[in-house]
Amino acid sequence: MTYTTRFVGIDISKSTFDICLLPENRTKTFANTRSGIASFLGWLAGYEDIEHLLVEPTGGYERSIVEALLAAGLPVAKVNAKYIRQFARASGQLSKTDRIDAFVIADYGRRMETRLLEPLSARQSELSDLVLRYRQLSHMIVQEKNRREKQVDKTLGWIEETLDFLVEQRRKVIKAMETCLAADTDLQAQANVLMSLKGIGMRTACFLLAGLPELGRLEKGQIAKLVGVAPLNRDSGLMRGRRTIAGGRQQVRDVLYVAALPAIRFDPDMKAFYQRLKQNGKPGKVALVAVMRKMIVRANARMRQYHAAVLDT
Repeated sequence: MTYTTRFVGIDISKSTFDICLLPENRTKTFANTRSGIASFLGWLAGYEDIEHLLVEPTGGYERSIVEALLAAGLPVAKVNAKYIRQFARASGQLSKTDRIDAFVIADYGRRMETRLLEPLSARQSELSDLVLRYRQLSHMIVQEKNRREKQVDKTLGWIEETLDFLVEQRRKVIKAMETCLAADTDLQAQANVLMSLKGIGMRTACFLLAGLPELGRLEKGQIAKLVGVAPLNRDSGLMRGRRTIAGGRQQVRDVLYVAALPAIRFDPDMKAFYQRLKQNGKPGKVALVAVMRKMIVRANARMRQYHAAVLDT
């Protein structure tokens, strides 16, 4: 197979990142620092026709590299690490080193379809950080509450002190989210579009804006599959298996689950839809997922209308 464009796979760790350029199969290692990233950008300047640069999520170590590449106007895609590993096995590549991983990532990019990332504004990045901190605090609060049930005497007091601190900081994060939205007219307008749907409040809108920046830019089937609420076929021959959901963005699904519960109570359309599914014999959980899918599709449609209106002005 002949390729006329180049693909760059980037395998990232805390201190370094390895790259592989295809089809030349050139590899190189850079320090995961500002100077190392600058050297990488200088090295890339010597090559034309780079179609995609691909990275895996690495718990945040990839962030500086991705932001620098997007700021330079380069085409960057982020690929689920599970897909990369499955692709490696399917290709017969069982060995695993940083350079091999960089090659596999690049090879995945030239053989499989990937979606390019769009650069985020400063306020969008800030909102993403705030949403991440909110989730971290909520997780720690649950942990402390679980510990509180098993403690007595002096240790109980320390747990209460920690809980008070965490709850207060989470309250400050919520306030910072509101301030972030108010400081960006476009971001506030998008949040208002989402909050026009019953079940979606300010926090849920922030979670969706941060966790699903593609909202309003994809077709309804694509957005449902991206979130992981699209039913997948399980058919083979004459057998027709039960449709299930799989993959997608779990954190966005968690947010939709919480939003779907009040939507079923207070949105007449969603309530009737949910009850109709239940009357047709669908289990409650299946009906609830269908409501989640309907909500995200509706939110996507309204965001598409918003983006179209912005382009017309």
